[in-house]
Amino acid sequence: MSDAQTTPDPARRLSAFISHHSSQVAVARRLKTLLKERGIDGWLAPDDIAAGTAFDQAILDQIARSDAIVLLFCAQSDQSRHVKRELMLGEDGSKQILPVRLEDVPAQGLAYWLKDYQWIDWFAGEEQAVERIVAAMTGAVASAPAAPPSRPPVAVKPWLRRPLTLGVGGLALAGLFAGGLWWTGGTSGGGGDPSAAVADNPIEPGIWTSKREVVKILFPEEIAPEYEAQFKQLMETDPDPEDCIGEKVAAKPDVELFDPGKQSACTIGSFKMNGGRISGYLNCKIAGDPNGNLQVTVRGTYTRTSMEFDNVVTMQTSQGMVRFRSHETSKWVRGPSCMA
Repeated sequence: MSDAQTTPDPARRLSAFISHHSSQVAVARRLKTLLKERGIDGWLAPDDIAAGTAFDQAILDQIARSDAIVLLFCAQSDQSRHVKRELMLGEDGSKQILPVRLEDVPAQGLAYWLKDYQWIDWFAGEEQAVERIVAAMTGAVASAPAAPPSRPPVAVKPWLRRPLTLGVGGLALAGLFAGGLWWTGGTSGGGGDPSAAVADNPIEPGIWTSKREVVKILFPEEIAPEYEAQFKQLMETDPDPEDCIGEKVAAKPDVELFDPGKQSACTIGSFKMNGGRISGYLNCKIAGDPNGNLQVTVRGTYTRTSMEFDNVVTMQTSQGMVRFRSHETSKWVRGPSCMA
């Protein structure tokens, strides 16, 4: 079994080959959706092989392109020669292997191949399982060997007046990547999750003020102190901390709670806001960069007049990747009208 793994390119979206038995295609599609919400492309043979394409060659090509093999393990896949072949191809290509147990059964047919891997249990909670998959895949990027940088992986541009505001959550991120790329307003990427839970205690409409703190830069692991300070100053300094929350969004929060006016083409998945708690996954495009992507894991609490979040933010561009934790607070100032 190979100890080496192919190092994913941090300048593009990660891709997972989802290996599964045909009896578990519904679970595989659910996993693909959840991964997409978190900025990772999933690939399924039943859905993603174009008509007229040779099946075997498509499998070979996709495994070669993928960053990881996510194996959905059950009694049927344990005995499947197709699943075994996909696992072997992943091993031969030094791919990251992530076995996900759909049921608590011992490995027999795949015992040899899976003996050295740590299981991820889907039956213990799908959200937790997906978080572990994402952490493992993004961790493979973060752990890739590299020379200690003397400069940050992205060039920090001066703060102008918030071209991107991931609104009341306080996550105001200006364009900060090399090549003059800025997040600017664009066409909406889709809007709220149709299955999202609506707040049972909506927030107050009106003007809210926000404050943010970069708690820790997770990647790159080594960064010169002066550039870390510059990055934090950019993220934490907001010349206009006030945002308007209209009555419609306040009564039924959706993606516009974080992306006012859908200026930044954000979508939101698995969004829940009830019982004083907020959670979801933001996925935003970066204008001018076909490889650019912003992903935010949102977790927090709220009252009618306050919100508090602990976020994990991953930004990927053609120039590199940065990942950090942030703490955001927002307070209602006045309302209900946002007009002067």
